[in-house]
Formats: sequence, structure tokens, C-alpha cells
Amino acid sequence: MKRYMRDQFEFYGLPAPERRAIDKQVLTDFKSLDVESHHQLLLLLWQQPQREFQMCGTDLATRHWQVLAEDEERCKASLDCVKQLITTKSWWDTVDMLASNVVGNFVLMYPTSMVPVMEEWVGDDDMWLRRTAILHQLKAKHMTDQDRLFRMCLQCCHEKEFFIQKAIGWALREHHKLHPQDVKTFVRDNKARLAKLSQREALKHA
Repeated sequence: MKRYMRDQFEFYGLPAPERRAIDKQVLTDFKSLDVESHHQLLLLLWQQPQREFQMCGTDLATRHWQVLAEDEERCKASLDCVKQLITTKSWWDTVDMLASNVVGNFVLMYPTSMVPVMEEWVGDDDMWLRRTAILHQLKAKHMTDQDRLFRMCLQCCHEKEFFIQKAIGWALREHHKLHPQDVKTFVRDNKARLAKLSQREALKHA
């Protein structure tokens, strides 16, 4: 696993199913914690050298996102906390989970305050924040804001960065499941702008 992650992180070497079973057992006891305690725990998990701790943190945030979004003000604070997680020890394994399972739910719950943040992130210097903005509607299904999705894809489509090109294709491919013709038309109309990788990923199941 360490080699698979390009030697960026240390690992205990726990197989994923075993780690998830441990996380499930342990995290059940943490649901009674208040929002601020969740933030402290998440940041503490991110300080640990072994990658399994960060994966436990993504599981915690995913399972307890409703606690983190208890009300709009606490959700804003939670998004600030999650931003720290996304921009620290960043890699696709944690970023993608936080983007689709946590940030996406925050945006759906409080769009008035959360959408403007996504509009900021998609233009941020940090590549992982841009990727998060592109992917935050990955699981929104029929609640996807298509205009926002297409606009963010076009805002980043000039980039040579693999993780951005891949994110654009992935986001479009998920939207294609419900709105295939709209995605096909979007890709066709922007063929000269979208990277070949993004186009292939978007129409992978077309």
C-alpha cells in the first residue's frame, strides 16, 4: 500500500476490510460527541503518521456528517475543518471521500452559504480544493446543479494536471447516468476545450 501511494505515507498495513471493521466499532462510541469535539478528533487523526488514522477520519466525517452540519453556523465551522483535512496530507484516497460524502452533503443542506465557497474553491491555487469543488456533486444524483457542474468543468478544463482532468471526466460520467444526452451534448460542444482524458472518462459508458 505504501508503494501504491507513491511512498507518501506510513502504514500499519491493515487490510481495508479489517480497518473498516475496527473503525465501525470505535466510531459508534463517538457519535455523542459535540461538533467541536469532532473537529478536535479529526485534526488529531490527521496529525498521526500512519495513513490508517486519516482513513479513520474520513470514515468518521462520512458517518457523522449530520452531526458536523447540526446547524448552518456549525456547518461553516465544519467546512473550515474539512478544508484543513483536504489541504493537509492530501491525496485522492481521503480527498475524494471528503468531497463526495461530506462536502457534498454540506452543500445540499445549506446551499446559500456553501455554494459560494465551492465557487471560491474551484479557482483556488490548491489543486485538491479545485478537485473537491468539481467532485462535490458526485453523489447528488437528481439534485445535481447541472449549470454549476458544467461551469466548474469548463473553469478547470485547460489544466494539464491529471487529477483535475480525471475529476472532470468522473463528475461528468456520474451525471451521464441520469442525464446522458445533456452530458453528450456538453462534451461534443466543448470537444476542443476538454482534455482527451476528461472526454474518455465522461463518455466511458455512453
